[in-house]
Amino acid sequence: MKLSADLKAFEARIGHRFARPELLVRALTHGSVSSPTRADNQRLEFLGDRVLGLVMAEALLLDDKGATEGQLAPRFNALVRKGACAEVAREVDLGAVLKLGRSEMLSGGRRKQALLGDGMEAVIAAVYRDGGFEAAREMILRLWGKRIQSVEEDARDAKTALQEWAQARRL
Repeated sequence: MKLSADLKAFEARIGHRFARPELLVRALTHGSVSSPTRADNQRLEFLGDRVLGLVMAEALLLDDKGATEGQLAPRFNALVRKGACAEVAREVDLGAVLKLGRSEMLSGGRRKQALLGDGMEAVIAAVYRDGGFEAAREMILRLWGKRIQSVEEDARDAKTALQEWAQARRL
């Protein structure tokens, strides 16, 4: 399979050249355009989420050797949440290469946080399946690099902060 110019440019943006380009095409194929002969990216998204999680857990442990699990968990969550994946996806212009059905395109699918986050996770899995763990790890660390060092020490999301506040007051 030969990649189009826009997909070759995307490879350059993520820093991985695919030996099996069909993996990239599948990672970029949203369910709205799948068919019996064209698989979507949902299974890759599932795997990519786990690969991202492992890489982030390791990176956080190495970045702050004295941090407790209670300190690391909110940082981890901030780095792997859908919003963080969507931010990275925007930086590499993943939306421009997503394969979407007509209704998703018309409703702004190329800018939707959920679709971009899911697509980024699928791309991570495609890199993992194509080049192995080290290739996926290198790409993730390169794309998330600044975020890892700058994630707030108290990176709790609003819901967690509210729950902890309420529990401390026995509410």
